[in-house]
Amino acid sequence: MTRTRQAVIVSTAAALAVCYAATLRGMFQQWSSDEDMSHGLVVPILALWIVWRERERWRGLPAEPNRWGFAVLAAGAGMQLAAALGAGLFAGSVAFLVSVSGAVLCLGGVALLRAWAFPLLLTLFMLPKLAIVYNQATLPLQLLASRIAAGILTLAGIVVIREGNILDVAGRRVSVLEACNGMRYLLSLGFVAVVLAYLSDRKPWMRVALLAAAVPIAILANAVRVAAAGWLPWLAEGAPHAISGGFLFVLCLATLMLVQRLFNKVYAHFQG
Repeated sequence: MTRTRQAVIVSTAAALAVCYAATLRGMFQQWSSDEDMSHGLVVPILALWIVWRERERWRGLPAEPNRWGFAVLAAGAGMQLAAALGAGLFAGSVAFLVSVSGAVLCLGGVALLRAWAFPLLLTLFMLPKLAIVYNQATLPLQLLASRIAAGILTLAGIVVIREGNILDVAGRRVSVLEACNGMRYLLSLGFVAVVLAYLSDRKPWMRVALLAAAVPIAILANAVRVAAAGWLPWLAEGAPHAISGGFLFVLCLATLMLVQRLFNKVYAHFQG
């Protein structure tokens, strides 16, 4: 790579950082303050590490700048303008990723964009929560968690009556709050599932399969946590609550690994 090309790449990266400084600052603030999005701090680091890890594969690609990259950059700029005019942080964050893709297309062409497709797609996990989607999903997830938790407690022989997102456990009322909707498990476990598949399996479809498997696993894990808090009140807050959450997340990871082995056995059976 010539010094001129290196200077162009560094200048482009710096220009994107300056143009999207406010958006990047907003994203970082949400990652730092919102527990549902705490995994966002790791996503860009891991995406850059994957690019570096696969450097031997993409460094050998011929540089074929594509003019369509300017159109993609223009689209990103338009979205950023809309975000600045009131569309919000989510629109600005999407605009940033669109502009990064446009810059890659401008500087390296379609082949480089294709080579970087996975780390670029992985960065979708660092996007802020879209309020309209999050608000629509919150109540159904709360109700689902309370319904499954009530079923778990009933199977365990504990008397429970459910009224919406309220559980009456042996005469003690437990409310399944918005913070217990399971979104934290869904987002974090989905991200980890995709990374796990990338690191341990060469089959691209495994990333989609584990991501899909992470959804019911995360929902069930959150319901188990709600049921445990309903049965044992001391697990509902403070350090015990955090420790139980971490323990269940580790169990989710172990379950994902078992599911991956199952998928591989089924795949090997049909291949054989």
